[in-house]
Amino acid sequence: MSIPSVHPTPSTSRRRREEAAQRPIASALPLDGEHVLSINESHERCAALGLSRIGAPDYTPLGRADFTITRERNRRLFAHAAPVMELLFDQIVKTQSMVVLTDAQGTILHSIGDEDFLEKAGKVALAPGVNWAECTKGTNGMGTALVDETAVLVHADEHFMHANHFLTCQAAPILDPRGNILGVLDVSGDRRGYHQHTMGLVKMSARMIENHWLNDDFSDALRLHIHPRMEFIGTLLEGILAIDRDGRLLGANRSALDLLGMSGAALRMHTVASLLGTPLGAIVDRGRALTGAPMRMALPNGQTVHVQARCNWPLWPGQWTGTG
Repeated sequence: MSIPSVHPTPSTSRRRREEAAQRPIASALPLDGEHVLSINESHERCAALGLSRIGAPDYTPLGRADFTITRERNRRLFAHAAPVMELLFDQIVKTQSMVVLTDAQGTILHSIGDEDFLEKAGKVALAPGVNWAECTKGTNGMGTALVDETAVLVHADEHFMHANHFLTCQAAPILDPRGNILGVLDVSGDRRGYHQHTMGLVKMSARMIENHWLNDDFSDALRLHIHPRMEFIGTLLEGILAIDRDGRLLGANRSALDLLGMSGAALRMHTVASLLGTPLGAIVDRGRALTGAPMRMALPNGQTVHVQARCNWPLWPGQWTGTG
């Protein structure tokens, strides 16, 4: 007896197509092993804490008094970040997304977004005063970026809690010039609106905030702007080193640390002379003689970079006499 072939019914085919359409985009993304490992480790942390995947998350915001204290504590971060958030939102408008800023504990300080996405976002409380630390909300862009201290994509069912599976989140930590985390900048949106270029925009925006913070922190210091390519001096890709009058390194932005291949703590163990092989006085003299044009110097790793010295006042002779 022949066995009849089995063909899916129209309703079965339709259901499969619907399921495929609802399947998280992450399953089709070319994700590298490091990303997968990061998400798996986050899920393991959440499970170890006893978080529930299917339970209703606690979206209760801070009380008014506590949130007022939190906002006051982070007033400077908000002042630097708010204009950058507006610029970032202009780049992603009409993408069913919102821009979110948290403090170093994961509490949302400020958010702006598409009107038609705000109602969905309201269901999971992507609003000021709500805490999105990984230990309370499971794997998510803001909370996991704080734990990993690096930029993070958390897409659809990569979120530990089912309530957040409709989201796609791309977040980057904001660091001060000494490497301490100030908060997180995040773009969260409907998972169906995922765009690969969003992460680049988030990272660049976070660096813009970091550079504003550095220039504000060290407005009285000499700053060396460095990059292997001269035309990148003055852009978001340049490295910035802050130096005191004795030639000691006070801090740096993330691009500088990447170029040098060292941490902020390791950098602060150097002087200008030990880092660049040239005393501070000589750098200032060369910068003044060349009317501020970039100089070519070699980093400890052998890479040649262009260096431009800048200060908020003229580099008068005798001001910067450090031998460091």
